[in-house]
Amino acid sequence: MLEIKPIVFGNPDHGQDPNKPPYGVKPRTISAKDISDLRKKVRLWQTDNCVGGGNWGSPAVYKDGKLVGYMSYNGKLWDKNVFNGLGQEIAL
Repeated sequence: MLEIKPIVFGNPDHGQDPNKPPYGVKPRTISAKDISDLRKKVRLWQTDNCVGGGNWGSPAVYKDGKLVGYMSYNGKLWDKNVFNGLGQEIAL
């Protein structure tokens, strides 16, 4: 089972406070049986909550409770080096 809890921030380009989520965004944990299903569910959550790339915080993805990587806004999965510029895309 894969799980992700989206992390979002206000986008100052749209007059939002970057220190808190945009108004009305409903945080939740999203679970799926495989990466394809997870990507679909995350995209639906992004759409339902009007979350754009400027709001996305590259949250952690877990498989059976173990960290496997971080998801970018476009649904790609990255290894732990994503935040230091040396990240590589990974496949599940």
